[in-house]
Amino acid sequence: MNGLIDRLRREVGRLGGAGVVGIGLLVFAATFYFSAHRPARVELAALNEEARQLQERLRMGGSLTGREAAPAEQLAAFYAFFPNETSTPQWLARIYDAAAAKGIALESGEYKLDRKVGERLARYEILLPVKGSYAQIRGFVAEVLATVPAAVLEEVNLRRESVQSRRLDARVRFTLYLGGAE
Repeated sequence: MNGLIDRLRREVGRLGGAGVVGIGLLVFAATFYFSAHRPARVELAALNEEARQLQERLRMGGSLTGREAAPAEQLAAFYAFFPNETSTPQWLARIYDAAAAKGIALESGEYKLDRKVGERLARYEILLPVKGSYAQIRGFVAEVLATVPAAVLEEVNLRRESVQSRRLDARVRFTLYLGGAE
């Protein structure tokens, strides 16, 4: 046994301080990998699989809780998604902010509230004349759809004055679906 310890001391002496530190780091890295990193990867894979299953269940029309909601509950949840008519100025501000963020000035527009008797949702139609590059107009539309969840892009008409011009004249029609007023 003493011979083994003497041999170990000689080998450590040959390695020097840097070698000892290197071996210590290797031991630490191996310990860290097997005690923390590997279990975390296994847990991450399990969570990713669970998320995939939940997304599949939602795509198939199921519920996240595992119990199916009654039709009345489903309908109530559907209508609860839509903002109230009283919040229309806030949604219009988001649309104008999206235009400003993309370098587009909205100078005018046509706005029409369409509420039919007996229907629980109102349609707020917004027609905006827009001028800018294709990238600006596309970015504006994408920003509106991302920040105004109850907005639907109904129509986009693009017109270019000449082939050389990068500037487009567009008419963009959104419909904002609104729930009842409070």
